[in-house]
Amino acid sequence: MMNINHTDQPIISSVRRVHGRATLILSSGETLVMPRAMLRERPYKSGMPLDRMAFDHFITERSYPFALEKAIAQLAARARTEKEIVDCLRKNAYPETTIARVMARLHEAGYINDADFAAQWTAARASRGLGSRRIRTELRQKGVDQAKIDQALIAIDDDQILDGALKAAQKAARGKDISSPTDRQKIIAALARRGYDFSIAKRALQILMDSD
Repeated sequence: MMNINHTDQPIISSVRRVHGRATLILSSGETLVMPRAMLRERPYKSGMPLDRMAFDHFITERSYPFALEKAIAQLAARARTEKEIVDCLRKNAYPETTIARVMARLHEAGYINDADFAAQWTAARASRGLGSRRIRTELRQKGVDQAKIDQALIAIDDDQILDGALKAAQKAARGKDISSPTDRQKIIAALARRGYDFSIAKRALQILMDSD
């Protein structure tokens, strides 16, 4: 008697694990992605039949605790912006609805605050000899909105900015002759690359020349 497959379930041809996501290649030619961490609970393997409805239900219903665990691990390593956490979860193939739940929980618990992040990042980067333009660019790349960036930069006073520029100028001047116009231009250019305005760079260079 001929065996008939009433379910017509596709077979998993292979499972590829790349960083935080797993890609399931099906015999039907379809490709599915899922968070790699969720394989701990449901270890899909090649040769297994796959019930698509059961798969979708599993990802929808069980992804939240895995996504929350991933987000908290990211925050434990260092402070991060909302965009950084969202991008991480998306990269790990978590559904958008799950990501929204996780972000709501993190905001509720006070774990995500882009304004605080911007303030801390600005102070730290300024102390390491980076100017306002460079800091602004970095914060934009991390998804901090313009108002919060402006607020963070305003909190850094002129003396802090000049002190950072002077440290950067001292570093750039190593091995150079600051009495040489060419070398002075190189120092100014180095400060510009670090995000300092020309007026600040010029003041820092003048202080350096006066002290020399």
